[in-house]
Amino acid sequence: MDYNKMHADWAMQHQNIVGKKVIVIGCNSGLDCAHFVDGGAREVHGLDVLDNIGCDYFHPKVKYTKASAEDIPIESDFFDLVYCFATMEHVPDIESAFKEMARITKPDGLIYCVASPLWNSRHGHHYPQYFADYPWAHLRLNQRQAFEYLEASNIAIEAANGDRQMVSAYMYDRTNFNMTPSHKYVSACEKLAGFKVLRNGLDIEPEAMLDEAIKIELEAKGYTSEDLRAVTHTYIGRKKSKIPAINIINGFYDIVRQLRNKLAFIKAAILRRLKA
Repeated sequence: MDYNKMHADWAMQHQNIVGKKVIVIGCNSGLDCAHFVDGGAREVHGLDVLDNIGCDYFHPKVKYTKASAEDIPIESDFFDLVYCFATMEHVPDIESAFKEMARITKPDGLIYCVASPLWNSRHGHHYPQYFADYPWAHLRLNQRQAFEYLEASNIAIEAANGDRQMVSAYMYDRTNFNMTPSHKYVSACEKLAGFKVLRNGLDIEPEAMLDEAIKIELEAKGYTSEDLRAVTHTYIGRKKSKIPAINIINGFYDIVRQLRNKLAFIKAAILRRLKA
């Protein structure tokens, strides 16, 4: 499943972008920008700290800016949609980044931000393919032990990830992950003023997914069960218009969209069961 496209489509269900301005926070090589160009945006801005920002996608409607989400060099109230997917877990100061996203959102505009997997979740290290048999490896092992596990298990490393030494080093490098507990994402978004919040919450795995022995091991290190099971944080918020009537209309349409999305989810679940 293409989760990047799926979330881009969901964001466009919440916010009509035809003829509008969109920014993709954490655009990486630029491929996510294509979804919004195809969706009819008038202009799309991609923002990232990478040196090779936008290297895989070029289009006259797309402009790339090398900068941090914590200090966005763009004027206030500029974008109709501020989109961020699988990026915030890498941003050191999430509170500053959320404030910046709020600042550059137009009145009546939307923030759609999904952070996943969160650091304290089972695959917070972003390498599930190498630690499938060792959940929460990054919290239970140190860098040396992680390398030794890869060596002892004879885990084959994809060329794009280098070698076992590079994988274990990447996992514990604070320039790659903010290592922020899940509840701080929620509290950072609660501080955003002037927004109608459609969602500010966590997707949490069932308690049965956390082995009791691992739970005891990690609780002894100060982690909570909920934080270990929190995989994703989602914030969807609409910046309030200065015209009260527009806020009322938007509120109605947001309710309709949410109901439509829930019905689509239920329909898809029923179809999956019928096919099983």
